[in-house]
Amino acid sequence: MDKKDLVATALENTKAGETAEIYLPDNTILGNVLALEYIPFGNKIAIYDIPKGTKVLKYGAEIGVSTEDIPKGSLVHVHNVKSQTVDIPPAIKEEIMRQIREKQERGA
Repeated sequence: MDKKDLVATALENTKAGETAEIYLPDNTILGNVLALEYIPFGNKIAIYDIPKGTKVLKYGAEIGVSTEDIPKGSLVHVHNVKSQTVDIPPAIKEEIMRQIREKQERGA
């Protein structure tokens, strides 16, 4: 939603291999991104390669710092971004990602 953003929010469940269109606030298409993995509705997809240690921007605001290299088209979530505002316990992160992987395996 901002030209500086490194991620976009999935407006529907997006399966690996599907193409997601990325829109700007004026509804013009910024481009397309091939999903490398399942991106659940409401979650973030990397619209550029994001190197480890990069400030991740969404809606023009910093939402965290990447904890690993994140390839374009990948899910951006608690497993690869450390929040600037919330310190999520490791057990909670593991459970969140377990649930997402379960959906991936079901072909959600």
